[in-house]
Amino acid sequence: MKKLVVLFAVTILTSVMSFAQMKEGSVSYDIEVSSDKEEMAMAVMMMNGSSMDLYFSDDKARTELDMGSMMSMSTVVDNVSGEVLILMGGMMGNKAIVTSSEEMDVKEEEAPEYTVTLTKEKKEIAGYKCKKAVVTDEDGNEMEYWYTEEIETATTDSKSAIAQLPGLALEYSTDREGLVMSFTASKVETSLDNATKASKFEMTVPDGYEEMTFEEFSSMGM
Repeated sequence: MKKLVVLFAVTILTSVMSFAQMKEGSVSYDIEVSSDKEEMAMAVMMMNGSSMDLYFSDDKARTELDMGSMMSMSTVVDNVSGEVLILMGGMMGNKAIVTSSEEMDVKEEEAPEYTVTLTKEKKEIAGYKCKKAVVTDEDGNEMEYWYTEEIETATTDSKSAIAQLPGLALEYSTDREGLVMSFTASKVETSLDNATKASKFEMTVPDGYEEMTFEEFSSMGM
């Protein structure tokens, strides 16, 4: 169970390391966790009330993922220097990983291929007009995304499924071994105050965190 949760967090981490090309702002997502598998019942219960927040300003971005009582993970990305700071807390203790977008990049031979189908279906999410896209991987698995072209994105992981979209995804789902997490944006802000920017984009490892390499971190989810 622990490895599955870490793998899930790593998957989400690599898929949302993007920032809006608006000058600055934030996006808050509510996360609904579900599974048809009986053995996932405990994980679903522990992850109840999960949420994710994205912050972006100039060339920096931060992702905060709260997975209920299971774990939390924050990621700060400097898209100029390529520096990445990952802070993880929960059942494995407080861990900090100082790495780079280059180190986190998927090797070309390992990168999956996706087919993106843009549809004419539309709906409004958090006050933004969204369009539906269906992303199909090499195994024929389909992922449904609702994105807005009003917020353009750039990503440090150009090979991820979410990077193939022509705008920011405000609603989508991920599935790992039958554990489904559905993300829906609940609030979009187009500015940040100075105190928020100073605290959210700090790249220094806080006190009380044990540092580990990205290789060690990645192996936890294998």
